Amino acid sequence: MPRPASDLIARIAWRYYVQKQNQAEIAANLNLSRQSVQRYLSQALEQGIVVTRIDHRYLSECLELGQELQSRYRLKLCEVAPATAEQSVEEVFQSLCALGAQVMEHFIRREDPYTFALGSGQTIRHSINHLEEFQRNDHSVTSLVGFTTPEGNPSEFDLVTPFAEKTGAQGYYFPAPLVLPTLDEKQLLEQLTVYQRVIKIVEQASVAFASVSPLHTNSAFLKEGLMTTEEWQYLQKQGACAELLGRVLDVDGRLLNEEFTNRLAGEALRPNPDRLFVCISGGIQKHQALYSILQGKWVNGLVTDEQTAHYLLQMAPTSVR
Repeated sequence: MPRPASDLIARIAWRYYVQKQNQAEIAANLNLSRQSVQRYLSQALEQGIVVTRIDHRYLSECLELGQELQSRYRLKLCEVAPATAEQSVEEVFQSLCALGAQVMEHFIRREDPYTFALGSGQTIRHSINHLEEFQRNDHSVTSLVGFTTPEGNPSEFDLVTPFAEKTGAQGYYFPAPLVLPTLDEKQLLEQLTVYQRVIKIVEQASVAFASVSPLHTNSAFLKEGLMTTEEWQYLQKQGACAELLGRVLDVDGRLLNEEFTNRLAGEALRPNPDRLFVCISGGIQKHQALYSILQGKWVNGLVTDEQTAHYLLQMAPTSVR
């Protein structure tokens, strides 16, 4: 079945305005003349498909994929960014982050005060970079995990600061590294008034955003010194394939290494039907990790790319436990 004209126009506009491809590149990639690309870009403006950003709803194929994923995995929200097999990893990543920003802005623009909770991940960081600037000091944003290195320096897990700078929201942090050296230190931390105060703010959050990571040798766990090589090798032998909020999961979404998990600072990872928890992740390197968290029902919202969406639909069981 041929795609609707609006679908093609939106794809061309996405490549031109978001992915910064020139008209010659778009024409070559889509087997069109350059004159056709120019005409379609003009139509995108005339029809309101392009305003200050691409209106994702015009991408009918992506919309259908999102609806099917939402149904198969029983999600509250699912959005799919346009991405083809011919595009580079960086192009797919930029499409995903641009859409992630649009989903975030949907909640930022709401009139009522909102509390946002943020996990970790470069996809979330770059999605925040795509946000427009707001002055919403009635909103709040808090971390879901500790955000310092074991030495007390700021780490890449701090996403509250860039989000607060972009939106004007009031920021709250867990005053601790992602993982504590001992369980005794974790229990002492939990007794601090400031820690308990942030936990209460997290519990009030209406929406949370995080990305999932495959567990590999370039993992931030190892780079930041949060996990020893021996711990990492042990988890690999146990079938570890995904990390979400510091929690390590196998391919079926089961938590591994309870001792390590108990030393993590931040909110405990558990399914919460009352909160929208959106994972923004994609790319072939994250296919198995995404399947893991969906199988475990650790999130109930997803923003991903077309190729990943097709993979997840192929893997989707008849019913998810």
